[in-house]
Amino acid sequence: MPDGPILIVDDDAFVRTLLREMLADQGHPLCEAENGQQALDLEGPAPKVVLLDLFMPQMSGMEALALFRDRWPTTPILVISSMDSDRLVQEALDAGASGYITKPFHPMEIASAVERVLTA
Repeated sequence: MPDGPILIVDDDAFVRTLLREMLADQGHPLCEAENGQQALDLEGPAPKVVLLDLFMPQMSGMEALALFRDRWPTTPILVISSMDSDRLVQEALDAGASGYITKPFHPMEIASAVERVLTA
């Protein structure tokens, strides 16, 4: 299991803040990126978990997911999106996502999903 921070990748600053506040009391270090490219440019160890939005400028979440899978093959990636069509969920899972959470989400849903992938 990678030992880096939990990485939040979302173009919406409010969502990043919300996720950071939800995860702050779990004791894991956190870092953020506004898009997939910014996340790939981060230095340091592989993230413990990635929370990834699908719809972002510059690089879609699906493009980022594929690049993250190549760069961090053992890092769990949880997709978080307002779109929840069966096709999109299946596409994300087939591309290597460890789970799919639909916005709006409940704090306990985020915390339990992160713990689930960390203990899998």
